Amino acid sequence: MKYILFLTLPLFLYAKTSFITQEEYAAQLYKNPRGIGCQHCHGDQGKGKIVANYTHKKIQKSFGGPAIDKLDYAAFYKALNSRIDSMPRYFLTPKEISALYFYLNQEELKKAQELKEAQEKKKAQEAEKVKKAQEAKKVSETKEVNETKEIKEVHETKEVNETQETKEVVEEPKENTKPAEAIDINALFREATEAKNAK
Repeated sequence: MKYILFLTLPLFLYAKTSFITQEEYAAQLYKNPRGIGCQHCHGDQGKGKIVANYTHKKIQKSFGGPAIDKLDYAAFYKALNSRIDSMPRYFLTPKEISALYFYLNQEELKKAQELKEAQEKKKAQEAEKVKKAQEAKKVSETKEVNETKEIKEVHETKEVNETQETKEVVEEPKENTKPAEAIDINALFREATEAKNAK
């Protein structure tokens, strides 16, 4: 028993690691799903193929598989799980059916994937443009606010300076002159009278 386990262990380890791509797996499955390859009746790329020509009651007929490369996934899945005359039953798992569908439609699926990636890239670029525009707008608004603030500060400083200059002019003292003393006419008259009398 130990020897059997020892010999089968490498097989289990090998099975855990996949050395073939999805494309290779799908191609091998298409060519040999359960002993009879799909390409024998449907052609290498699933575009349909005539298998045999024959005469029935003096009428020329042909037998072959229809094109299966343009079916949508639901119809493809149903066809592989239905009993169809002249087609073998493969009893494929959903994973195997998906692999076969991938094989037949890999170009379209790749194009669809590329288109999706391109759309996502374009969407990301547009979002980046919007973000940059918003940032530029924010910077512009901040600049305008700062400029307005600076202009306001300059005006306020100018007004303060002008007010201070005006105040200094108003409060500037006049020349230091003594106010004229009031002339006492009576005193002068008396002095003149006294001087006259003294003569």
